[in-house]
Amino acid sequence: MPGEGILIITGSMIGDVILSTGALAEILDRHAGARITLVCSKGTAILFRHAPGQVEVIPLEKKKRGGHWFDLHRRLGARRWAAIYDFRDTVFSRFLKGPRHTPRRAAGEIRHKVIEASSILGETPPLSPQLWLGPETANTLPAELLAARKVLTLGPGATRVGKTWPAKRFGELAARLTAKDGALADGLVVITGGPGDREAAETIAAALPHERVLDMTGADLLITAAAMARADLFVGNDSGMMHLSAASGAPTLGLFGPTDDRLYGPWGEHATAVRPEGVTFAFGKISKTVSKDECQMTDLSVDQVATAAGALRAVVR
Repeated sequence: MPGEGILIITGSMIGDVILSTGALAEILDRHAGARITLVCSKGTAILFRHAPGQVEVIPLEKKKRGGHWFDLHRRLGARRWAAIYDFRDTVFSRFLKGPRHTPRRAAGEIRHKVIEASSILGETPPLSPQLWLGPETANTLPAELLAARKVLTLGPGATRVGKTWPAKRFGELAARLTAKDGALADGLVVITGGPGDREAAETIAAALPHERVLDMTGADLLITAAAMARADLFVGNDSGMMHLSAASGAPTLGLFGPTDDRLYGPWGEHATAVRPEGVTFAFGKISKTVSKDECQMTDLSVDQVATAAGALRAVVR
């Protein structure tokens, strides 16, 4: 008996989901006209607000002892699917009815997460991330952003303290780049991130004239992406904001330390990463190698980041 509909199970983190959107777009294109059921986390559901086709989005709210997966099985377990695409390779999808596709994870091989996500479709070139913003999104941007001639966007947050560059250094960098003789002289500095990044935003803003700062921490992800698309440069930690910027097409400089940019670096023609010079990190499982409460980025200097930003700007221009 043939299956009906397509099931897609995405990652739970914003960055992971964005890195898989190129493959997701190809899946939607290959199954144009089919009914799509897409399972994601509550925090990433907004990324699919304007996805093409008939897409039913199911945001999972995590429960103790995997209760959310049991709830999902009660909801979907009886259905027979034409195809199942599980980017997370969950145990849950192994109990569903229908042909199952997962990314190919080669042990010991260093492959960027975009390449890994693309492998869910078999042998295919890397499928670059993309965003579905919707035609009305740009109309909701702040007036000061629309009026700005030059824009520097910053992403000072991250999921763990270990991979966050000090906020004071972000402020110093922004002051240098937007100074009268800077690469983005008199530019507007837009600070992005979640509600938890507002303290960092205040620290950065203290280093700048108040009229040249726009705090967008806590803003809608799609509006943030539309703002990033107008930027002359983004500088930020290894985070969902960094991947959102790169996917928007903005020149993106990612700041790396205890995480591996060969796997998680910003993806795109105008995206690159910078690491502390002469410092070696033991990469591994993030929960074991990236600190929850101690910064591991202090060896990355403002001079080094400013130089990398200048090199990226030179290439883009």
